[in-house]
Amino acid sequence: MGIYIRCTKCKSDHKLGCKVCKKCTASLATNKKYKVVVKTLDGKRTVRHVDTLNLARRVENSLKGQVAERKILGVKKAPYLSDVWSLFINWAKKNKKSWKDDLFRWEKHVAPYIGDKKMDAINPSDIQKILDRMDETGGKSNNGYAPATKKHVLVLIKRVYNWADQLEHYTGSNPAKKIKPPRVQNQVTECLNKGELERLLNTLEVWPNQLGALLVKFSLYTGFRQDEIMGLEWKDVDQENGFISLFDPKGKPATLPLSQEALKIIHEAEKIKPFEGCLYVFPNQFGERRVSFYKIWSRIRNAAGLPKTFRFHGLRHTFASYLASSGEVDLYTLQKLLNHQSPQMTQRYAHLLDETLRRGAGVADKVFNNLK
Repeated sequence: MGIYIRCTKCKSDHKLGCKVCKKCTASLATNKKYKVVVKTLDGKRTVRHVDTLNLARRVENSLKGQVAERKILGVKKAPYLSDVWSLFINWAKKNKKSWKDDLFRWEKHVAPYIGDKKMDAINPSDIQKILDRMDETGGKSNNGYAPATKKHVLVLIKRVYNWADQLEHYTGSNPAKKIKPPRVQNQVTECLNKGELERLLNTLEVWPNQLGALLVKFSLYTGFRQDEIMGLEWKDVDQENGFISLFDPKGKPATLPLSQEALKIIHEAEKIKPFEGCLYVFPNQFGERRVSFYKIWSRIRNAAGLPKTFRFHGLRHTFASYLASSGEVDLYTLQKLLNHQSPQMTQRYAHLLDETLRRGAGVADKVFNNLK
């Protein structure tokens, strides 16, 4: 290990001070470069080729310094972001409901630009360029992505760095922390009015794909998320006692009661399941777990004359909004029925409770005015 003279003609190596190549007899006064070899902690060799002896000595000192840092201070060599991502996404599949969204954002917005870089070579300007690029093109109208989408991408990069730090895959600085998140003011709480609800229910009654229609009705009567319904298995349903078990990625069950109408939907789904022994309550035509419901929902939505912008997730908002405005359900109960992890997520429906309270307060006017 050390510095050697390399003959540029035959690529052989020689000790410093050698004047003539012992292999091809070429003069090493002109036909030479310098080869630097340093042994790493894992026994491998790091090799660099430079033009001058002065530069070779500087490179050798730098490489030896890096080895000493890792040996004495425990400093690790920075991994490639793509390598850490592979570990992260495998973890996310077991621990995050939204891992598919993470995967899409990584492949679409992150990997093509910084995935092949080492984590210590990525700086805030690299990340800002990704966000700026998202401003220029893409999105639904190709006029740039919404602020919320950009924020999701920034949060993903930040999360990967934090995760790597927690597991000591990489303990350097997190460049995403220095980027100011885009301002987001696009929280959407979709809710069908009574006329739209009536048209939807009438459409579902005569819809030819009855299992698909039942899936939509079940969402409306329970407020469950689309993925929760598509992944629902018969073993998770207690028809006798009217309960259902939902599982988050960590395997912690949330047991919730079913209304009589929701139970009726379950009974109907059981009658038309594709074959005996089918695992899923609302499977596709082959009895397998659905991976998408977008096309079916689009047809149902259009047939019912609902707004084209109304998403399937709006059924969950509709469920929550009508319960909140009924005056019979408080926010805590609504939080549990929606399986929200925190009350802040349910807070968007609080104004509906305020209207109910106002109507309740108005009852006093009627009571006392009747006494006059």
